[in-house]
Amino acid sequence: MRELVLRFTQNPEWLPSVSQDITDAIHAELADVDADPELRASTYASTDSVLRLIVDLARTGSPPSVAVPPPAAVDYAREFVRRGLPLDSLLRAYHIGQATFFRRWSTQARETISDPCELTEAVELGANWTFAYIEKLSDGLVQRYGEERERWVRSAAAVRAQVIDALLADEPIDHERASRRLGYELGRNHLAFAIWSDAPHARGDVALAMIERAALELVSSLGMAAPLLVPRARLCLGGWIGSRGDDQVDGRERAHVDVQSFPTVLAAFGSPGVGVPGFARSHREAFHARRIAQLTQQRAGTVTQYDTVALAALATADVGEAREFVRAELGQLLGDDDQSVRLSATLRVYLEENMSPARASRRVGVHEHTITNRIRAAQKLLPHPIEQRACELQVALRLIRLAQSG
Repeated sequence: MRELVLRFTQNPEWLPSVSQDITDAIHAELADVDADPELRASTYASTDSVLRLIVDLARTGSPPSVAVPPPAAVDYAREFVRRGLPLDSLLRAYHIGQATFFRRWSTQARETISDPCELTEAVELGANWTFAYIEKLSDGLVQRYGEERERWVRSAAAVRAQVIDALLADEPIDHERASRRLGYELGRNHLAFAIWSDAPHARGDVALAMIERAALELVSSLGMAAPLLVPRARLCLGGWIGSRGDDQVDGRERAHVDVQSFPTVLAAFGSPGVGVPGFARSHREAFHARRIAQLTQQRAGTVTQYDTVALAALATADVGEAREFVRAELGQLLGDDDQSVRLSATLRVYLEENMSPARASRRVGVHEHTITNRIRAAQKLLPHPIEQRACELQVALRLIRLAQSG
């Protein structure tokens, strides 16, 4: 490797031209990186430092396993953190750089080596060496990115968290000053949400960055942008979207989490509110909805609306009592076998349709007589007549997973 590097770099323009090719390739393939024109100079500086480190290691005969990210590469990772760019984009930039370098390396080898065996050896050596080199650098950059991101987030988030805690606690606070410190105008309409990951063993910094990306996509699915995001629990962000004038921020029925891109992420929304009181109330509702989603073990990708679980939220202030309530109301219908699940699901629709077999049959997609037969079968398993406990049964059926998991 040493002899090949020295031979290839005899032309002083070779390394700068490779650095430029890599920079161009990164910005051509990564839209989020190319969106910031000021970042191009940092991309080139980082690339140049990484290539020159290859030369230094080759000249001293050092293996790629001793490589540590050079200062310009560390600064580049810091730039990604400060500009809100994800770790995935940073690592992708390095893999694009590796592919571009190897393409230039192979071209240079073909132009300077005539012996076929020597040429094959040079190409294989370049591929193996640069792969090991980039893998080693990537490990160091992941660590640097995580450390910088933790410092950056803590410093900025600590200020936001203090202001938000004061607002949620209804402490006396200057709302205009609070808006400036948050970078978010409080005197508007608000829609709050919670977004979190249910992966208990996920690495915190990487998972939080992933949740932030999911939050931005969630907000984008509503046709909005620029949410206020603040960590509120481990692997959980609280968020707010604001609008001005008579326009209420809503359209929650369009909100979705792309489970393919974010396979462990769930979300929950409060209802729209106005001004600081609405800011606080919508947030409380979003986290009540999150609690219900967790208690009922909703699947990743689920978006829970407070409006649909408000009654369940009120009924689960004491989780132990809530479980006992469900068991007392449902009796033998609480089973998790296929027959019990089918009957309880049909009973829930039947109650939601004001005990109309005709309307329930249209929703479930079965014949009206089938609905009647299922309700009759469910009644045999229940400890009380359905007509006498309709309200209680609706609540119990919404919390059935809570009792089954307890």
